[in-house]
Amino acid sequence: MKVSEILKSKGPHVYSIGEDRIVRVAIDMMHRNHIGSLVILNISGELTGIITERDILELCVKYPDNFQSLIIKNVMSKQTIIAEPNDDIDYIEMVMTSEFIRHVPVVENHKLVGLVSIGDVVKAQSKIIQYENKYLRDYINGVRG
Repeated sequence: MKVSEILKSKGPHVYSIGEDRIVRVAIDMMHRNHIGSLVILNISGELTGIITERDILELCVKYPDNFQSLIIKNVMSKQTIIAEPNDDIDYIEMVMTSEFIRHVPVVENHKLVGLVSIGDVVKAQSKIIQYENKYLRDYINGVRG
C-alpha cells in the first residue's frame, strides 16, 4: 500500500501554522482540533518544519516561564522527514519507528499534499492484514471468488 492511498481515505487537509506565530497559538490550534502536530509554513506557503506535542512538552521543561511566547520559527523541528505519495507504507512505518516520530508531512513536487500519522499507518496495515486473513481463510475453506 502506498502513502497516496492513506491520503485518499483520510483526505488532504493538513493543519498548518505560520513560522512567525507564537507557541501559544500552536497549542490552541492543536487542542481545538484534537491533533498532535502542526506543519510549519513560511510566508510563501512552503514547508519549513513541524511542531508536535512532544516538542511543546520539551519547551515547557526548558523554558517554563515563557515557552508560550516563543516564536515557532525558533523552536520548530526544521529537518523534517517527509514522505512522497508513492512511498510504501512499510517504508514510512520503518522510518517513523527508527526516528521516533509520529507525524510525516507528504510532499509532491515541492508542494505539501498531506500528513500521515503513525495511527494512519497502523490503521492501513491493519486493513491489509484483515484482507489477507480473509483471503487465506476463504482459500483454506475452499471458497473461490
